[in-house]
Amino acid sequence: MEAKQTLCGTCDQKPILKFNGCEPTKLRNSSHVVGVFEVLQSLRKEGVLCDIRIETDDGTIILGHKVVLVSVCPYFRSMFTRFEESKKELIHIKELDSTTFQSLIDYIYNGEIVITVENIHTLLPAANFLQLDFVIGGCVEFLQKQIIPSNCLGIKAFADMHNCMELLAYSEAYIKKHFVEVIKYDEFLSLSSEEVIKLISGNDLTVSLEEKVKITYLKCYIFMYLSQYSLSLFHKTFGVRKDNRMVHKKLF
Repeated sequence: MEAKQTLCGTCDQKPILKFNGCEPTKLRNSSHVVGVFEVLQSLRKEGVLCDIRIETDDGTIILGHKVVLVSVCPYFRSMFTRFEESKKELIHIKELDSTTFQSLIDYIYNGEIVITVENIHTLLPAANFLQLDFVIGGCVEFLQKQIIPSNCLGIKAFADMHNCMELLAYSEAYIKKHFVEVIKYDEFLSLSSEEVIKLISGNDLTVSLEEKVKITYLKCYIFMYLSQYSLSLFHKTFGVRKDNRMVHKKLF
């Protein structure tokens, strides 16, 4: 009985901790989120607990977890919280290339994406479609690093087509700054007369006085004849093709 009392007495005693008035400590496990998403990615690949199947343009079925897609992707957030797709187990997304879409789903789970010259043409439009700002920013930065006088007009057209305003503004500024070099390449020579007029109508081109005179003449030349003749008659009469190569040759 004495032993039992001694034991209980010992159990009832609590250690006394003394503090010096320190502030509460907040802990953050930097690997916690990464670890969670690694497990979720593993579950997705194994088809475990997946509650949505997405069919792409070529019939490929990609599995996912709605809660994960919603947490990262604004497009899916709207789809699964506001529209009838929230109750569906199978949805169809035909607008995107299946390979590109798969890489973006992987990005949603692991935060990694590889941008190359081979996939940029489909990756930027797909990232725009899914509203993945980080990937869009990466694509813009990638193309900005690639821009040179021989491809800047093509990049500008690409940005305009996909409503990528940051890249469009960057390419336009580049063209204005390097205009004398830009006009030497096929992209400029392939522009229509209307596109040339639009390009040279600004007053902020970085060119010499001599080049400004030539540009003014080119502008007047195109305006004058396009306003009086149809394109076909204009080309036939003056031997100037629609791509402005002959006009360019006469001036530059």
